[in-house]
Amino acid sequence: MLEPAPLTGTWHATDKETSGVHRLELARSHDEVVVRTFGDADGQPYDWGEVRATVYGDSPTATTAMAFSALYDFGFMTVLLAAYGKQGILVLDTFATFKDDSGRGDYFSREFFHR
Repeated sequence: MLEPAPLTGTWHATDKETSGVHRLELARSHDEVVVRTFGDADGQPYDWGEVRATVYGDSPTATTAMAFSALYDFGFMTVLLAAYGKQGILVLDTFATFKDDSGRGDYFSREFFHR
């Protein structure tokens, strides 16, 4: 497994008024990495729970992780998180796909985080 230390810890959204993800907590758990995500629920953080994250290096010979992805399945929608760290900032792309018959359009967002 790639060394996840550059990604682990608590990351806070730089935009305090975000309607998306407020906070990410990444940790090593045995031989995997997990992420706990806190989204927005009427202006308050909402705990999405903890899921397994896949970590990525910047080359096939890398030993340190610099990016991760994780998938949340809420039944009516899935949310794919894809993030990478650069110069002390975590850049998070979020892809939401609706699985219900609500007629809502799938969407993408980008947010920035700091420790």
